[in-house]
Amino acid sequence: MKKNLFTALLLTLEIFLMPNPSLAEETTASENMERVNILFNKEIDQQLLKDLNASIINEYDSIGAATVEISDKNLLVLEMAGTVREVTKDRPVKAEAQTVPWSHEKLNLKSKQPSTLSGKGVKIAVIDSGIDFTHPDLKIAGGKCVLDTADDPFACSNSYKDDNGHGTHVAGIIGAQNNSIGVVGIAPNAMIYGVKALDYSGLGTTSTILAAMDWCIQNKMDIINLSLSLPVEDLAMKAMIDQAYNQGILIVAAAGNEGHTAESDQTVQYPAKFSNVIGVSATDKYNQVIQNSSIGSEIEFAAPGNAIVSTTPVNIDNDGYGALTGTSMAAPHVTAMAALYMEKYPSLTNKQIRQKLQQNVLDLGEPSRDPLYGFGLIQADTASMMQAPETKASFIVGEKGKISLTITALPEESAGYNLYRNNRLIISNGSGKVIEDFGVKGNVEYLLVPLVNGEEIVDQSYNLSVSLQSPLIPDLNNDLWYTRNMIYLYSKGIINGYLNGEVRPNKLVTRAEAVAMLGSSLGYSPVKRITKFTDVASDSFASGYIQTAYEQGILNGFPDGTFKPNSPVTRVEMAILLSKAYSLPAADGPAYSDVTSNVTGYEAIYKIAGAHITQAYADGTFRPYEPMSRSTYSVFLSKVHNPQLK
Repeated sequence: MKKNLFTALLLTLEIFLMPNPSLAEETTASENMERVNILFNKEIDQQLLKDLNASIINEYDSIGAATVEISDKNLLVLEMAGTVREVTKDRPVKAEAQTVPWSHEKLNLKSKQPSTLSGKGVKIAVIDSGIDFTHPDLKIAGGKCVLDTADDPFACSNSYKDDNGHGTHVAGIIGAQNNSIGVVGIAPNAMIYGVKALDYSGLGTTSTILAAMDWCIQNKMDIINLSLSLPVEDLAMKAMIDQAYNQGILIVAAAGNEGHTAESDQTVQYPAKFSNVIGVSATDKYNQVIQNSSIGSEIEFAAPGNAIVSTTPVNIDNDGYGALTGTSMAAPHVTAMAALYMEKYPSLTNKQIRQKLQQNVLDLGEPSRDPLYGFGLIQADTASMMQAPETKASFIVGEKGKISLTITALPEESAGYNLYRNNRLIISNGSGKVIEDFGVKGNVEYLLVPLVNGEEIVDQSYNLSVSLQSPLIPDLNNDLWYTRNMIYLYSKGIINGYLNGEVRPNKLVTRAEAVAMLGSSLGYSPVKRITKFTDVASDSFASGYIQTAYEQGILNGFPDGTFKPNSPVTRVEMAILLSKAYSLPAADGPAYSDVTSNVTGYEAIYKIAGAHITQAYADGTFRPYEPMSRSTYSVFLSKVHNPQLK
């Protein structure tokens, strides 16, 4: 009541004063004007601003906020208004001074160890509306415009330069330069790339995001920042994100600005909802999750996102700086912090960096993970780097791409280890001291991480780089997930290259080739023979293997007396062949959504699953009738032939 009465009284005074222009001008001239940023509870209260004679500088309809100039006498009324959530003074940045955003204190950046961490050498892609690469407070490494020029021929006319402002603001939070002007970012020496997937109005499509993600994968980014959201799941986007994550890229996304009314709300948007994405909620200077922030079980971290001052395009805002609010501002805080961790721990994988971030949070909500803060408010790493790792390993390079790794030391309290190869986990909870691996000409990077009580002790990790001079196979490299399996079979003479040296991993494997490879792995004679099948000639390269496999009860052929040697082998046929050839024991199969007792060979599928030779696709299916490529068949065959490759 008092607020309404005071406002009414103020309006009455203004009505009496307005008819006298000279008096009004004199009063205005004697007043001190303040530029402030106002965050409203819902939408911008235009009537209130008009009543208080506030001069509107800018409006932010997406978050219900505005920047205005208002007199000192009306500022108190503004702060007390029921439609206003928060009022903060707008601090203009001048050339002779640099501002440290309030968020840095909340992240405990002053205590980071070592204090010189700046994100140096870490490649960060900001998939957004582009970046103003001419901004004096930004140093941009490069970028790409991926907007649809078929729809708008001029969409990329200025390359990836920002004509909206959002992407530049995000980039400044991460990497505004540590100089004498403007603001300073969290990771000013990170290599920032602007990938323009949103247009001048801040809108894009799933196809532009897919194109942006693909660019990031091809250009080997370390971190991707996605300060954007969409309400529905897109499987193509999920597949692209999974591919990036499996390649070793850390992905951070804004949770969305859908708001919440209760802690039980589930308002997180995509892509933050995906498991391979770090979803971030937004907090204010009091460490409270702001009302407009989305929340839910997918939230992994909270970070400052209220009235964050950062860079803006100079062609949009002459000052080149402004304040914005939302989870779009929170996500780059996590992205930049991850860059500091990557600089400090260069040998760690993206998954391990994610784990380190989780371990170092300030837990503000319920113990452990909660829907408001996730694991907690993101924090700088303050651990000393003085202690040298106790973990050690050595290697010997053999013939035909064989690598023998020997673990020579682990911390005393360690009961096992995880071994990563080129950022992929190849041994989980291992205990053996000697490990065989295989590769082609080029480098293979290993990361050995000791385990204590099942937890990775990443500070005691050991990095090992192995250089191979052979074999040179044109269509294989050591980053491919199946290379080690194919080279194992190659080293055993189970598969051979074509005349040009290729192994053609993506070519579908025929039934004849599959049995020949299986027969070779079992030691069958390669001598050609007459077979019982009408369509397998005695001079066929696989005739001996096929006839022997028939005699051993591994295969039967079709009722019409044929074998169909040139047809692609399916996943269920592969399961039947392997389970019979290696006498795999019966097992209770996983709940594949597309494998029931009506599927011929379902018992064999359960057997290879129980032997840890296969696992479900991401959607829970096995896809029994899907044809197999030479690479995937090689993975299955190598695993059953050599359990160490499982």
